[in-house]
Amino acid sequence: MEPKLNLICFLLMGFTNYFGSFLMLSAAKIMMSGITATSTVLFCDITPKLLVKIILPFIQINNMTCVCLIVILFTVGYIFASFSFNNVYIGLSGVVLNSAASGIGDVFLSTYSTRFSTKAMGCYMSGTGLASLFSSLLFALLVDILNCNPKYVIFSFLPMPYLFLECYLLSSEGHSPGQQQESTVLIDYEVLSETPLSLSQQVKLSLKSTYIYVLTFIAVFSSYTINQSVNPVIEFSGYWSGKYFTFSQVASNLGSFLGKSSLSVFKLKRQFLFIPSLTALSFLILYCFEAVYHFINQFWLLLSFGVGYGFCSGTVITQALYLITIEAGRNKRFAVCVQTFMGSFSVFFASVLGFWLEDFLR
Repeated sequence: MEPKLNLICFLLMGFTNYFGSFLMLSAAKIMMSGITATSTVLFCDITPKLLVKIILPFIQINNMTCVCLIVILFTVGYIFASFSFNNVYIGLSGVVLNSAASGIGDVFLSTYSTRFSTKAMGCYMSGTGLASLFSSLLFALLVDILNCNPKYVIFSFLPMPYLFLECYLLSSEGHSPGQQQESTVLIDYEVLSETPLSLSQQVKLSLKSTYIYVLTFIAVFSSYTINQSVNPVIEFSGYWSGKYFTFSQVASNLGSFLGKSSLSVFKLKRQFLFIPSLTALSFLILYCFEAVYHFINQFWLLLSFGVGYGFCSGTVITQALYLITIEAGRNKRFAVCVQTFMGSFSVFFASVLGFWLEDFLR
């Protein structure tokens, strides 16, 4: 049985690793202030992550060194991002540094969690969902409701990276049952993780899980495109004027949190993974029509739909990662890296498309 301390540590590591990214995405519309497309923040947030996830799997870095690098990048990133309201370019530099730290943390935690049970991995994914929910909720509460200065709101979370370091130091794989008992082939993990991979083996491994990678791409792309390119176009009059974007982030992140917590409740079979993925794509089509024709024009109804597509995306991300770790066998580390890369690539594609789509929908 997985120790409770490990579960708490993975929950908080997932939380701290993604908190900054989702906080800055929630602040994207204010940070840009109409200077350029809102998806610029998404582009600066995902590009470093994508590059990190391409390069890092082929570099051997000591765990402690990796964690210290993450903490340093996060700290400097928060400081720079807090100045975005004085200088957009300094703020975007902070987003880039925060993104690089989150990308390193994502690869590190995805591989590190395979040494623990599925419950630990589930807590890590729940932590990422919790980060998306709380960051957007806090930003909406402090900025839109209490009218706090966004600069000080971002700066106040500066101690957050050090919680990541503390949780890593407290986690212990020595007392964990690991994932061996859940795999179809029971072979010692330490032996498997040290098995070298040739280039041809890596390619074959990637092709084996193409179905999962494609569905992950569709779900994540749909969710981020709605959040950063379609929702900024949708507006309401009266009390909710100018507030829909922030609250739409809260709604979708609530759904994402619920979806990313799904592994603790059920495990989706491989052949059914397409259901939440294509449902997320359907929501993207619906929101595009709403942005142009305003045929729904109901604030709370759109927010409830936001919970829906967020849940679909979060479910696919979590269930796909679990399926990958079980299918990959002895090549688990590389397979997990490819899966996290695919998630980042889909966000990158959504950010690039957003430069055109946001103007088109207006």
